[in-house]
Amino acid sequence: ILALSSLLHILHITAVSRFQLHSFFSPLLPVVKIPGSDKLPVAEFGNSDSLQPGETAVAIGNPLGLEFRGTVTVGVISALNRTLDDVEQQIKLIQTDAAINPGNSGGALCTADGKVIGINSAKIAKAGVEGMGFAIPINQVKAIVSQLISNGHVTRPYLGLYGIDKTLAARNGISWDHNGGIYVYKIADGSPLDGSDIVRGDYIMQINGKVTNSLSELRNVMMNYKPGDKVTITYEHSGHTRTAVVVLGEDDGK
Repeated sequence: ILALSSLLHILHITAVSRFQLHSFFSPLLPVVKIPGSDKLPVAEFGNSDSLQPGETAVAIGNPLGLEFRGTVTVGVISALNRTLDDVEQQIKLIQTDAAINPGNSGGALCTADGKVIGINSAKIAKAGVEGMGFAIPINQVKAIVSQLISNGHVTRPYLGLYGIDKTLAARNGISWDHNGGIYVYKIADGSPLDGSDIVRGDYIMQINGKVTNSLSELRNVMMNYKPGDKVTITYEHSGHTRTAVVVLGEDDGK
């Protein structure tokens, strides 16, 4: 299996036989196994946790297809920890104004000294909007890739919650008069929550002391844990605050 720092170079190889591919759906990240990969040049990974807005960002990719392969565009890190509306994401993104076009996805976002700090993944394409591209932070990529190499898939924790937050309620015309939390609409049969005292109509307020006022906050909190971990859930039932200890299951992607 390729060393982690080989990933970016391999993503741009277009004619290689006998490769094996694993992918992680959200976001899509492949790991490719190629015989003789130890002889290929590699790109060094940087530290996306140390980035600051205003730093130089260099995007590399194949916009609009192979005719423009290896295109380099330059901008800055516009912001960190971004989320996109209407995207079921589990990772905070790096925002950049370096030009990212269709076909750039999977390309490298680099620092001025060539260290890879992100994987180009999306842009906002609306009339009147310019220079809003997004990349998956490389530290998150390394964690995902390590699981793909070790297990062939990404292991994610599972609660078994069908929840509604204030934003989702507003989008669907549902009345919301509660101060924060996630409304428990349904609990999956046989799930970790199914064995607790939490029932439909309750509000999940915190997990291990971390506030969960939205579904995105819940996903971000859950990313810190793995299947088999015990978490303490603070919830409201009929106006009373209670806690429940739950052992997380494994999300099988279904």
